[in-house]
Amino acid sequence: MLGAMKLSLSAGTKVKVRQPGGVPAWSQWDDDHQRTSTSVKKRLQQLFFRGDKRVLAQIVYIGSDSLRAQLKAKGLVKVEIRDPAGASIVVLAEAANLVACA
Repeated sequence: MLGAMKLSLSAGTKVKVRQPGGVPAWSQWDDDHQRTSTSVKKRLQQLFFRGDKRVLAQIVYIGSDSLRAQLKAKGLVKVEIRDPAGASIVVLAEAANLVACA
């Protein structure tokens, strides 16, 4: 049953990191055309992967079937991270290291 929960991370699901740690080298954020500064993006990404409870994260819907299939094959999902001040970014995260929040 726990394995089924891991696979059912659909778009809009609020998630948190299962095993907090450093930011993986392969994790990158989507280009938002400089709406958010690079220092804020780095801070949000670090807070999320460290398991900080102040940031909210949810799975993002990917409209492109080919991109969705590529990420699924690699075991990755896109996650939108938002802090209480309203700044947000979209990063790649490993689906196996995410758990749904209640």
